[in-house]
Amino acid sequence: MRLIFTSRFNRFQTINATQAWSLFLTGCQKDDSLGKNPMIGKYVTVAILGALIAQILESILLAS
Repeated sequence: MRLIFTSRFNRFQTINATQAWSLFLTGCQKDDSLGKNPMIGKYVTVAILGALIAQILESILLAS
């Protein structure tokens, strides 16, 4: 289902993190490619933030 092109979405429907990541990763084609569980989106967000923070810390430590 293309959530972004429906009339429901145009009425400022709220989406959860899983739907947001699914839309981002599929190029706005499907909102359920990662599943229906809202915790999956939170895990993806935490994993990406953790990797980003680890990379920043590594670059700071190597530059010192």
